[in-house]
Amino acid sequence: MAAARKGSPVLRWGHAKIVELFGADLRSLAVFRMVLAVLVLGDLARRVTDLSTHYADNGILPRSVLLEEVTNRWWVSLSLMSGEPFFQALLFGVAALAALGLLVGYRTRSMTVVVWVILISIQWRNPLVLSSADTLLRVLLFWGIFLPLGAYWSVDRALKAAPPRLSMRFLSFATVGLLLQIALMYWVTAILKSGEEWRVDGTAIYYTLSIDQITTQIGAYLYQFPTLLMVLTFATILLEAFGPFLLFSPILTGPVRTGAVLAFMGLHFGVWLTLYLGMFPWISALCMVCFLPGWFWDSAAPKLGTVLPKQHSITRTLRHTTSLVHTYWLPLRERLSVMAGAGRATVAGTAIHDDEPAGHAKRAAAPSASAAMETKEHQGEPRPAASATAEQELWHRGAAGSEQVTLRSSLATNLIVLFFLLYVLCWNLMSVSEFRMPQRLVPMAYFLDLEQSWDMFTPYPPKDDGWYVIPGTLRGGQRVDLMAVTRDDFRVHEGVSWEKPRDVAGTYKNVQWRQYLYWIREPGNHDQFRQHFGRYICREWNARHAGAEQLRDLQIIYMYEETLPSYQLSTPQKVVLWEHSCS
Repeated sequence: MAAARKGSPVLRWGHAKIVELFGADLRSLAVFRMVLAVLVLGDLARRVTDLSTHYADNGILPRSVLLEEVTNRWWVSLSLMSGEPFFQALLFGVAALAALGLLVGYRTRSMTVVVWVILISIQWRNPLVLSSADTLLRVLLFWGIFLPLGAYWSVDRALKAAPPRLSMRFLSFATVGLLLQIALMYWVTAILKSGEEWRVDGTAIYYTLSIDQITTQIGAYLYQFPTLLMVLTFATILLEAFGPFLLFSPILTGPVRTGAVLAFMGLHFGVWLTLYLGMFPWISALCMVCFLPGWFWDSAAPKLGTVLPKQHSITRTLRHTTSLVHTYWLPLRERLSVMAGAGRATVAGTAIHDDEPAGHAKRAAAPSASAAMETKEHQGEPRPAASATAEQELWHRGAAGSEQVTLRSSLATNLIVLFFLLYVLCWNLMSVSEFRMPQRLVPMAYFLDLEQSWDMFTPYPPKDDGWYVIPGTLRGGQRVDLMAVTRDDFRVHEGVSWEKPRDVAGTYKNVQWRQYLYWIREPGNHDQFRQHFGRYICREWNARHAGAEQLRDLQIIYMYEETLPSYQLSTPQKVVLWEHSCS
């Protein structure tokens, strides 16, 4: 095949086009790595404000209730090892440190695995506060495990005494999996948006912006223009349905793909401006950087550099940092290795200490040396070539006469990733068709957290809205509003108002609380969750008040408001979800 490809222009063109369409640029993967790390740090920062409330046994969901009422037996969560806030804080801290390592590209694949394991552990400690943003973030991290995220712009590369000159193009089933995973999110949600509101009368965004719980002030302003909302509705469904095809355009691939990336980023920027959906718009927009083609970095980015001169100072900073690493850190590490008696395998006098994913390491610059040894990941220990595993890295020489090397995944890694790719395709196919996966394969989705559902605002947006009122009675007889407790406000707010708040979205502390309160008001047997929510309010309130200001009882009430077409108004209805006695 290799010989035929070299001899046939058609085969050479076909191979180059496949790499262009389904491969990834190492610079894009490096930026994607940084994006993932920043997103994880942001996710941890927003969760840590409710660490005890959402993740400890003294919060709204004790582990006993989680294990009895919610948890799938195939879910694995390190957070279930202890219900103490200190243990949860420890996991958060380890995840943050690993995310920082991922950000700078230090032992990149190991950091990716650690972040992924701890992130899914935190997520499944309280699934009642999860959303599509959490699903997207964890599957992106999963595919990142099999990609060379640290091959470029990373500490891993800087630590190489003589890093090779890399070809920026990288193709493997992992790149296919990552790119198709993102495209599938749009295709599946477009198929599931089958209601007339999306496809016929164009009222979907009208109903979406009618949900005061998630609508921003900009969204409330746009809500006044029905014609604009109709245009935005059809534009959204068309971009979700056909936009992913532009990402794989065989004609003018570089410019067309870059334009499609910018279009999707623009879509999610608009969502962020108009709706409170937590981190979903940011994750969806920023993950598109993995699609940026070599054309962008070679043609568009240099032109941007003339407009943004600060880019040069950043480049100089990176080069200076790399120089410091080579000048001080590498000699120091060699001395420490000698003192510890841990020898380093070298090729042509260069230490080998790679930490790249998916492959086996073989240097092309010295054929005799490369045939004699391979590198054990993270340790730099010589290994026989016959013992190569999928956890090592393979380097191949690039074009004829070139000093570039092309990074490729091992056969074993490609086969493993191909299986996961087909699995994810089948899982998404189940949500849009009658196809059903063999039952024995289903648990794997929960064990590896590959299960995913992209049913956002499908088949049409919700046609109801409302707000919470949590009236409580103190031992002194006072009536107080306890909704502020969910925002960590335990002051005595006398009087209970049943009027619609001017800012309904502002009554929620964050998207996690909004998801939780949405969950407990859904039809079904949720009395256990409501009971523990009542217990939490009583316990936290009475721990901060004494005597007549202690809480005696409370109600959890949802003011249900139906959304009618054509800006018609409906009368709110009082729905009592739970009555709780603090005694």
